[in-house]
Order: sequence, then C-alpha cells, then structure tokens
Amino acid sequence: MRNNTKEEILRCVEQAKSIQIAGHTNPDGDAIGACLALGAALEAAGKTVTVLLEPYAKKYEVIPNQHLVRQAEQKADLFLALDCGDAERLGAAKEWFDQADCQINLDHHRSNTYFAQWNYVDAEASSTCEIVYEFLQGTYPMDTKIAAALYAGLIYDTGGFRHSSTSPKTMRIAGALMETGILFTEIYQQFFDSRSFSELKIMGQALENAELYFDGKVICATITAAEIAACHGTNKELDTIINYLKGVQGTEVACFLYEKTETEVKASFRGADGRDVCALAQKFGGGGHVKAAGCSIAASMAEAKALVLAEVKHIL
Repeated sequence: MRNNTKEEILRCVEQAKSIQIAGHTNPDGDAIGACLALGAALEAAGKTVTVLLEPYAKKYEVIPNQHLVRQAEQKADLFLALDCGDAERLGAAKEWFDQADCQINLDHHRSNTYFAQWNYVDAEASSTCEIVYEFLQGTYPMDTKIAAALYAGLIYDTGGFRHSSTSPKTMRIAGALMETGILFTEIYQQFFDSRSFSELKIMGQALENAELYFDGKVICATITAAEIAACHGTNKELDTIINYLKGVQGTEVACFLYEKTETEVKASFRGADGRDVCALAQKFGGGGHVKAAGCSIAASMAEAKALVLAEVKHIL
C-alpha cells in the first residue's frame, strides 16, 4: 500500500467535471468540514459537486456550505472519499463510490485500507481538513466559508488543539485560516461549549452507567437505545462522552458503547500513552488512531461489553 502523489491526485480532480464527495457514516466535525470545504472549492472552480452526508448533529450546522449536501442522481466522473478508513464506512454512499469512473481516498487514519484507485493517507496529519487545506493551497480558491469549514475540522479532531496529533504545522494552518476573517470563536463555542438539554441528560445517564475495571486502569460506560429515548435525544448527541471518560485519573483505556439496535453496538475507545486502541478497534473490524479509535460490534450490549473487556484485558 502506497500513496499516490499530490500531483497525480490533483490531475485526476482537474479532469473531472462531475464530482461526488462523501465522508464516513455518522459524520463528525472533521468529515463534514472536509467535505464541505473541498466541495465548495471545487464548485467555485466550475465543477458540478454533490456532497453525500448522513444527517448530522445540530451543532455542526455552524459549518458553512451546507447547500452542497444533496441526493445523488447519477454516477459521477469522480468520487472523493474523505476521512474514511475503508469503503464500507461510506455507508449508503458506497453505491456511488463503486459506480464512479475515478475514485480518490484522502484520509489521516492509520488503519486506512487504501481502498480507492488513487490514495493519499497521512497518518501524521491532525485531521483530514489539514490534508484538504494542503491540497487546496495554491491550486483552488479559498474564501472565508471554506476556511471556516476547514477550521471546524481542525479543532474538532484536535479537541481544540489539545490532542497529541496537534503539530506546529496544524497551528500554522489554523493561523492562516483565522487570518481570512472567520468567526473562529463561534465555531469553538458551538463544538465544545454548547449542547442541547437532551444531550446533557444523555451524558449524565452514560456517566452514571460508567464503571472501572482492572484496578482502575479501564473505564467503560454504556447507554442503551431505551435510555437515549428516555432522555428525548438521539444517537447524534453522544460524541463528547468518551472525552469525559478518558479524563478520569488513573485510567489508561476508556471505552464508550452505545446501542444502535438490539443486535448492533457502536464503540469508541481512547488510550493513554502506550495503549494502542486502534489495534483494539481492529479486532472488531474498526480502526482509527493509536489513541482514538472505534468500531461496530454485531452483538447485544451485554455481549459487546464482555467482548471488549476481554480484548482490553489482553492489551493490559
């Protein structure tokens, strides 16, 4: 598995007239920001662009260029998969990926399977938005809305520049984006300091369910579909919970499991230095980064939790 050059990928983009762009299922700030930023830049360059994204949480509506999100009607010259570790993670958009004349995969997950015709994966990048920025620089126009979308992805995947993936280059890019005049404080506030009442209630329930294992080295919290419904919320309001779990003193691995259906559980993992949770997620067909990863498990909540804890025991 190897990367194509930026020049090869840009040449493929230049030749395409109709382009479809998608991120992973249950898209987060980086996937949404990368898709809408790149989509807007290509539209400004005269391309016909369709962004395929699943419905996402209200807080992400601060990311501009939502007009690009629409249904696909026919196959495209080019399909761009962003922030997606493998083709299956595209969800329903995989149908259009398979039909496209040309396929490009831009990502920053170490576990990426290089599933497209053309691939560029940089596991050292803080986010896919950082990669998109470097592709746009000097080649495609960048206005304030595009800059805001990229900034949103940067701060989401770095946890507001707190994660170890944040590099001096990340900060230089953030500074360049800020210089365009974006409302950076508004984006930060929406991502990290604003939440619905139902999200607050869901978080409280999940934290109430949290338990420590293996002499306090592991923390695991769960929430069922019934508990989410009782809080009058949805599973789009769960992505901050894992960050509270990983901050518990003395823990080395944090696990958060939520019930999507009676036979499917989504799991998120965070690891301290020396704990490879990407390897943990890969045991269940998932992936991600060394310190942050996730997967889906075809099992009941009780079974999924037992399977995860058994694998975590091996890691420890």
